[in-house]
Amino acid sequence: MRWNECDRKRGARLFAMDQRGSVSVFLIIATSGILLFTTLLIDYARIAAFNKQIELAAQSGARSALSAYDGMLYDRYGLFAAGGTSRSELFARTAKGNWRPDSDESFPLLRIQYRSSHVNSYEVLGAYPVFKRQVLEEMKYKAPIDFTMEVAARFAPVSIAMKEASATVKLLEEVRERYDKREKHLQTVLDLQRQSADRALSGIAELIPVQLVDAVSGSTAASIADGYSAYVSWCEQDAHLEEKEKPQYTEDISNYENTARSVSGDLRKESMHAMRRHQELESKALKELAEAERLNTEMKAVIERIKQENQNTGFDRVNGSKHAAGTPSTVTSTDTAQLREAGQSAEELLLAPDWFVKYKGELTLQTTMFASFDSETSGFQSNVTAALSNHGSSALLIEGAAQLRIAFEQYAQKFIQPGSVLDLRMQEMNERQSADGERKKQEAAAESKLGEVRKMMHGITSIPQMGEHQEMFDQVKEKLHSNLQFNGLAEASGSAAAGWDDDPNDAAVSSMSSMETIFSGMADSMEGIRDSLYLNEYIIHRFASFPPQKLGAVMRNEGHEEFSNALSLNNQEVEYILYGFHSPAGNIAAAYGEIFAVRLAIRTMEGLIACRSLGHPLLVLAGALLYGLEQSIADMVLLSQKGSIPLSKYVDIELTYADYLRIFLLLHGSSDERMSRTIAVIEQNTGMTLSKTSTGITGELTASVNLWFLPGLMRSFTNFGILNGRVKGNRYETTKTIGWSYG
Repeated sequence: MRWNECDRKRGARLFAMDQRGSVSVFLIIATSGILLFTTLLIDYARIAAFNKQIELAAQSGARSALSAYDGMLYDRYGLFAAGGTSRSELFARTAKGNWRPDSDESFPLLRIQYRSSHVNSYEVLGAYPVFKRQVLEEMKYKAPIDFTMEVAARFAPVSIAMKEASATVKLLEEVRERYDKREKHLQTVLDLQRQSADRALSGIAELIPVQLVDAVSGSTAASIADGYSAYVSWCEQDAHLEEKEKPQYTEDISNYENTARSVSGDLRKESMHAMRRHQELESKALKELAEAERLNTEMKAVIERIKQENQNTGFDRVNGSKHAAGTPSTVTSTDTAQLREAGQSAEELLLAPDWFVKYKGELTLQTTMFASFDSETSGFQSNVTAALSNHGSSALLIEGAAQLRIAFEQYAQKFIQPGSVLDLRMQEMNERQSADGERKKQEAAAESKLGEVRKMMHGITSIPQMGEHQEMFDQVKEKLHSNLQFNGLAEASGSAAAGWDDDPNDAAVSSMSSMETIFSGMADSMEGIRDSLYLNEYIIHRFASFPPQKLGAVMRNEGHEEFSNALSLNNQEVEYILYGFHSPAGNIAAAYGEIFAVRLAIRTMEGLIACRSLGHPLLVLAGALLYGLEQSIADMVLLSQKGSIPLSKYVDIELTYADYLRIFLLLHGSSDERMSRTIAVIEQNTGMTLSKTSTGITGELTASVNLWFLPGLMRSFTNFGILNGRVKGNRYETTKTIGWSYG
């Protein structure tokens, strides 16, 4: 028993010793795992911190690299592009400065080593999106946001008057064209009626004793009827002669019969010819009348259409803008109402539908009445034939001649005699066209004035131009084509400028259409469409425009030397960018042509008010056009003297030459070609090629950090893609790429 107890105690002690050993092994294993995990976390955290450090270093390097920009380009055009110190050198130096050097003896948590770096360009200033983005960024802070107050608001006081004037000019001009054509067709109808009446009178009236014609004795239908009794008596006496008696009236009988047959035959023949002529001319007259009626219907449709179109236009939007108030105007509501009435007065030129119905009946009546006469000539010829063959009744022959005369007199009273239907038609036409003579004089004077303007503008383009100026334009043309090709566009010609119409009315309509476009553009800018406005203002502020005073001598026909010397590209950069003509005088002529068009529109509006007392709507239009042309020519001379023109006699505000260029930039809208021309001018002035000038970079930075614990485990992490980078020896290495641009 004792031994067993001792053995039991010894076994218990052994068992206790075994338990203590197992706990120690467990603790060792657990501690090793924790240590391994901790070292893994430490290196992983250091790698994460390292990645953040080199990302910050790459960003700093990129910013430093972008600090090397071309100072001249920025100072002159507000654009950023590469220039100065090497960007790769700046990037590397700045990146290295973000961590401690190897010579630092303090304990570093991250011992980062620079491996390599490289800078690449990925955007160029010559690309449209890049160039536009930089211009917009520049002008957001420097553009006059009050452009609408400076220029657009100046037009606001005349916006409603211009709206009514534009609608009136367009309406009256479209109506005028159709009115003149309609009246020409109606004149043709009347001429055809007169031709029918003249044909009836010629060769017929002399055979019938009517009051308007002196009858030839013995050779009329009445004389044939009146002489028939004598003819019968002659025949009876010669028929009852004694033997050996000779006929006494053989010659008289023969003369009467020949005359009767001749008169009745000629009358019938002339009547048949005249009848056919009536039918032919009636058909033509009805066609002419139908064409006149169609034009009259078109006139009515034009009036209704323009009334509908004249709603919520750019004029209304400018007038309703918050910027519209503040500029005084002497255009009264009465003036505006009179402008509106001038357009509405076009309805006075319309002819009622029943007017054409009545006229058609009149044309038919003329042919019908002559047909009645033609029928009487046939009966009269038959009566004459019967009377000569059978010695019929003289009463029947006399009655036939009387009916013949009555039928012709009825026709003559309607269509031949003074005061007839045709005379009434002529009187009506003269009353309707009473103002046409004076209107034609006004239009001829306006055409003469327009000829002066064409001669003036032709004088600008025909002036001898210096070879060195043309050489500059040839150089910028090459740069333009290069940039267009770089941006994937075909070569372009000059921008469309205002054309010159041969007709003053067409010129007025074109100028009014241009004003509608201008007001719509100004309304868009007022309502927040800013990009095109910023681009336009950039052009105005950064580029040179032509001094209008240099054109003064040309306007006064005093010589062209000063103007010719001033035609360098450097003096007309804005005009070239706007129009794109590669000739020294072409862009100037285009600009002044469009200024004249604007002045013509404004002055024609004034003319409509000034000439309202002329009454007839088309005469008012002609007078307004003549007024507008005369005043516009004077404005062009004043612009060449002062460099500015009053907006209108109703608005006491001056518009400068630069203001007009602003308007035309708005009128023509933005385009890729215009952007290429802007780039070409910059390249011409700086000697740079913007399609090769970078504005953005991609910086690549390669660096490494030492690993403290388990490089092999980290290598497996990189192999499986858990970590980006690579492990070389006991260092973790990675590359960061960062992109940055000026904007």
